[in-house]
Amino acid sequence: MKWTKRARIELHRLLIPLGIDSRRLRNDRKLLEKTIFPYLLKEPRFQRILFVGTAWYNLHYPTLFRNKEFYTLEIDPQQATYGSNRHIIDSCVHLNKHFAPDFLDCVIFNGVFGFGLNDPSDIEATFEGIYQTLRNRGLFIFGHNTLPETSPCPIDSIEHLKRFRSVDFEPLGTSVLASDPVNQHWFRFYEK
Repeated sequence: MKWTKRARIELHRLLIPLGIDSRRLRNDRKLLEKTIFPYLLKEPRFQRILFVGTAWYNLHYPTLFRNKEFYTLEIDPQQATYGSNRHIIDSCVHLNKHFAPDFLDCVIFNGVFGFGLNDPSDIEATFEGIYQTLRNRGLFIFGHNTLPETSPCPIDSIEHLKRFRSVDFEPLGTSVLASDPVNQHWFRFYEK
């Protein structure tokens, strides 16, 4: 039986409250949900968290982060239903229009670079906005692919990313990790 996307979404929506996950997760998503999220959830220093990019497969994230001040941001208004009750419909390029300087404790930016955020000037504006809105010693989690077709520019060419300091993410003991060899997905961890 072939499932439609709508049927998969509804099945996921129904099973998550029962503790059953119907999704087939890639390694990068497993690392995000099974290692990174639990650490953020238990750490009291991460209260104001922004997750950039929403889709059906993360519709349960607001429930996971219900004890945090959890924000989501997505440019596509049709994806708003998968965001938090603090969802913002806008481009990540305009991040600093929605948050005061030094407001956020953590920004999770996974799967946006090369998947909508492709223009070099937009990339710079986005990383500048993340830097401005993140508090001092706030955590920036940057997940991206390195396949040529999904990597709009070399990571080391992003000037505003150079303002951040690489930091070892405690549960992993590293600041950079290749999480999925198939799509060449990497996680990078930074502090302001």
